[in-house]
Amino acid sequence: MKWSFKVGSVFGIELRVHITFFLILVYAAYLWGSLYGEGTAGAIYGSVVILALFVCVVIHELSHSRMAQYFGGEVSSITLLPIGGVSLMKKMPEEPTRELLVSLVGPLSNVIIAVLLIPLLYLVPNPVDGAFGAFSRLAAGNGDVLIGISAQGFISYMFFINLLLAAFNLLPAFPLDGGRVFRSILAERMSYMKATRTAVVVGQAFAFILGIIGIFTLNIIFIIIAVFIYMGAEQEGAGAEMKSTLAQLKVGQALARDTKTVAPDDRLGAVVNMVMHEYQEDFPVVSGGELAGVLTRANLINGLHSIGPDGPVSQVMEKDFPVVSADAPFSDVYEKMNERRIKAVPVLEDGHLLGMVTLEHLSEVFMLLASTDQPLIPAAK
Repeated sequence: MKWSFKVGSVFGIELRVHITFFLILVYAAYLWGSLYGEGTAGAIYGSVVILALFVCVVIHELSHSRMAQYFGGEVSSITLLPIGGVSLMKKMPEEPTRELLVSLVGPLSNVIIAVLLIPLLYLVPNPVDGAFGAFSRLAAGNGDVLIGISAQGFISYMFFINLLLAAFNLLPAFPLDGGRVFRSILAERMSYMKATRTAVVVGQAFAFILGIIGIFTLNIIFIIIAVFIYMGAEQEGAGAEMKSTLAQLKVGQALARDTKTVAPDDRLGAVVNMVMHEYQEDFPVVSGGELAGVLTRANLINGLHSIGPDGPVSQVMEKDFPVVSADAPFSDVYEKMNERRIKAVPVLEDGHLLGMVTLEHLSEVFMLLASTDQPLIPAAK
């Protein structure tokens, strides 16, 4: 994810922090330090509370990720945002039962954290009669239990926020965990694609209602969450639709085999001349009949700035790149482009280059396949 940086790694999963995460730290410092009138101590306390909260968020996301890994899924990173955490899963189990378990384990981790905190609510100085006492004080409108700088306030806050995280994530609004649970239940009774469409509609309806409530109550948090849910549901729905549609076709059935190639020692200026006369922006780099790299449009532009038009392709080409075979479904190309955030993937057969699939070609194939329910290309043999 752009504007994020790595802070560590757990179980082979990168932990990243988005730069906007610091906005919530600043807000918490202002809330306890200024609005609650606790000064510098309050600002530090507020920041510590938010950091502890996001440790719980990391545990939540790691629970999803570890369960996905157990079922053969691949998780590349977890990114902390002001509104929570996002796991970037390269491969997500699509079997309804497995998706159900992956979705439920996150909220369950927050419930477990809350349960483990209950004894501490009785043991801290000035206890509030445990969880039930804290609930009764909040119900009576006494929020001091959460805003005071004390062990009691800290533990109470962590207790309630973990219950809130579990309850919120279990709402049946796709792509929240509850929405994924809803889809997995539907997928037991209908096709995965139809279940996804239904879950998307329900999630967006929920987001619309939440947004209206936020507007009428002037609650900016509700509005932000509503936008996040609406856009997330639309994005995931579109991704599932594209993946399902593209899986119908093999790469070799719709591959342009007239891809222009370049050599490692070609000058960048010569490649610019090719771009000017071709509809091609990304080039396979071939040496001795074998694929040695990929020269992307971004590589070319950066190379022209850094080493000039006389510089060789070999200095700026990508040497670590994914490939697909001609008999792979087009959905594999889509997944690889998403994983690596690239716009072109070379196609090989027995180690020999057949051509390149570009993002533009992929989109065109999808639009053609999605335009009709009838088969457009004979099935691969």
